[in-house]
Amino acid sequence: MERSQLDAQTVDVDAPQTIDVDLDVDEGDDEVVADNKGGGHRVSWVWQHFDRDVVKKGAKKVKCPYCSTMMCANSKKNGMSAMGNHLRIYCPTSPVYDPKGKVGDMKKQYVLSFKKVGDSGATSLEVHSFSQEKCRNSLARMCIKDNQPFSIVEDEGFREYSRDLQPLFKLPSRWSVARDCLQIYKEEMYKLKDVLKNQTVSITTDTWTSIQNINYSCLTVHWVDETWVLRKKILNFCPIANHKGVTIGKLVYKCLQNWGIDKVFTVTVDNASSNDGAIRYLATMLRGPHAFLGCKYSHLRCCAHIINLMVRDGLEEHFSSITKIRKAMKYVRSSGARFATFLECVEKVKINCSKKPSLDVDTRWNSTFLMLETAKKYEAVFDRLLAINSGFKTFCGSEVDDGEVTTRKRRRNEKVVGTPDADDWEAARYFIDYLRIFYNVTKKIFGSKYVTANIFFKELVTMKASITRMCASTDEKKKKMAKSMKEKYDKYWDNIENMNFMLHIVVVLDTRNKMCYLEYCLELIYGKNSNKTKTILEHVNKTLEDLFQHFKNKTERERCEKTRSASSSTPSGHIELSPTTMSMLRGSENQV
Repeated sequence: MERSQLDAQTVDVDAPQTIDVDLDVDEGDDEVVADNKGGGHRVSWVWQHFDRDVVKKGAKKVKCPYCSTMMCANSKKNGMSAMGNHLRIYCPTSPVYDPKGKVGDMKKQYVLSFKKVGDSGATSLEVHSFSQEKCRNSLARMCIKDNQPFSIVEDEGFREYSRDLQPLFKLPSRWSVARDCLQIYKEEMYKLKDVLKNQTVSITTDTWTSIQNINYSCLTVHWVDETWVLRKKILNFCPIANHKGVTIGKLVYKCLQNWGIDKVFTVTVDNASSNDGAIRYLATMLRGPHAFLGCKYSHLRCCAHIINLMVRDGLEEHFSSITKIRKAMKYVRSSGARFATFLECVEKVKINCSKKPSLDVDTRWNSTFLMLETAKKYEAVFDRLLAINSGFKTFCGSEVDDGEVTTRKRRRNEKVVGTPDADDWEAARYFIDYLRIFYNVTKKIFGSKYVTANIFFKELVTMKASITRMCASTDEKKKKMAKSMKEKYDKYWDNIENMNFMLHIVVVLDTRNKMCYLEYCLELIYGKNSNKTKTILEHVNKTLEDLFQHFKNKTERERCEKTRSASSSTPSGHIELSPTTMSMLRGSENQV
């Protein structure tokens, strides 16, 4: 680096004057136009415009000859950048005034920021520069990811925060944010279409009615990507006219067509009778060259829903005990004063439990399990509350609507009154011991970030063994509960006509299990040398052969298509020769 450049960058820390700092760097400021005859310092081009003799006489500032602006002119303390930038950017009467060209060529000093890399918490350094378009895109993505309303841009607190964070950012209107979100959706949709192109997928769909009596339908797609990671995306969430099978089937098929999906492996639905009609419609429309085994195994019943039906049927047998405990929990949660009284009883009885009393949800039996598990720990507290608080007995003794729906085993006018007694708590303890088995199974097969098909059959054996032990109980109430659950089990998992043998195939294809493990599990369920075990194994073997033949034919078709495309690229009768061969042929012709 030249001496003049070092001097221009040197700062005299002992000088009392204020230092002007210019963050813009320009190589043109060091341009040399002449050398002193004495071989001294090189002269900057700015002195062709400013009066250098004034500086030599000791002046610290020099006047611009075009606009009379006073500029700091000490080359050692201030450098020449400020004067050069003034002439080319800020002084319109300067002969070298060229702000657009200057800004385009000027090297800027950027801001560095840390960016998170992956999920490991590692960060990397990157250059950050302000962009109105990028900030608007990030704002729209924030609304999408965090479920924020579009009107957040009109909130006073958010506007103040944005202004302090980046004053240059102009907040868009909520209508602009909505348009940005829609544009992001379209961009992501095109990306996802490319990913799902020629991809074999499995889909799940469900319909329900909201409290506003509006029918909704949701369609989710699942697939395994090139890195063997399970992926899922929601393709559609929209209102639907009704819950009829054909209506559901048409909506799902239309959505698959819009996304360009024609390779469907399985369709997972709940056990509503209308879904049978939807599956038949989809099997008819999807049947073609890309259909997997003619859509024979496309219908897959939701296993978690079947467990829900089984357990709820079992709980109906002891509806009275559960309702009394539910009313006791509802009393505690109904007001702050009652909850305070409950906490006082907890301190008196000296119960060490951090869980608060909770209520269950009618459509989720596992919430009933959690409610009973918590209530059991406060059994002594409820007994004390009954002895000291007459309002508790009055509340539980009134015929308050329990909010339960009517079932085939219980009518709406069957009211349950009274506080839970010793028999009710004993029944609750029994429920918890057996429901914990089904609760753990449900938690395992509820997973959405890992494959659950290969672990389900093992859990099926566990549930079968539990139901069998319950049926062998000497208690008539317990036996009646077990028989009710067994009816549902036999309907969906013991009937060969309703079995989807893909659930058996995944057990065989798991290298930890194979066919011998499947045979062992079937013997545990049906007994050794049973006809049902032999029948299921025959179906599994036949399905394995069909799978092998399907993929064999698929591989042969792909090979033929590649061969056909390669042959069509070369004209008939034309042989391509290498450059070496062509040169040899030309040499032979010259010799002749």
